[in-house]
Amino acid sequence: MKIAIIDDERPARSELQYLINKIIPNVEIVEFSNGEDALNIIMEENFDILCIDINLGDISGITLASTARKIHPDIEIVFATAYNNYAEDAFNVEALDYLLKPFSERKVKVMLDKYNKKHEKQQININISKIPLNTDGKIILIEIDSIIYIESQNKNCIIHTKDNRYIDNIPLKSFEDKLKPYGFFRIQRSYLINTRYIKEIYPWFNNTHCIRMEYCQDEKLPVSRNKIGKLKEYLKI
Repeated sequence: MKIAIIDDERPARSELQYLINKIIPNVEIVEFSNGEDALNIIMEENFDILCIDINLGDISGITLASTARKIHPDIEIVFATAYNNYAEDAFNVEALDYLLKPFSERKVKVMLDKYNKKHEKQQININISKIPLNTDGKIILIEIDSIIYIESQNKNCIIHTKDNRYIDNIPLKSFEDKLKPYGFFRIQRSYLINTRYIKEIYPWFNNTHCIRMEYCQDEKLPVSRNKIGKLKEYLKI
């Protein structure tokens, strides 16, 4: 589980992090002191839960939550704030919970339990081996294991498999959310790869890197500079 705590007050961030770590010791927590920095990272990385203060100093926590929801439709929003009069706004962004300061261990645990119960079904469905595609006016099912990589192009996604390619008009972010549990990694804005088919990673121009995939060895897939370190960490290399 990966959680972002977004609050301009360091004591509040530290308190919430302490309570979450006490309940889930191995959770990954990233802190942000303002909304702009948080939004920049949210656009590039996946989080399971965003704990957002209403008053962030630079932008409204409501605005940040609404924007994050558009980028990641499946992300869970939790308002963690001293203000108790934003329940309607929380409802509008389908917030998972609303934590009032000062935080209590009991209420934080209730919030995390809500998350776990809501996502139990998704965790069970990880064993599903096929994914539906809307292509050529029909729905087809393809084996997830057959997908080499997916690229975003002209508002469509091109799904490259071992022996074919398909076009679907859903955003690449939707594929990323669905396929993350199966070893897929977003190497930059336009490419999502199946890491099991990586053949080689090599330096490219201007200190960047490229990837060559099995079954698609003529294609050079660029890795963004801020992703190469995370990819190596993911692959444990």
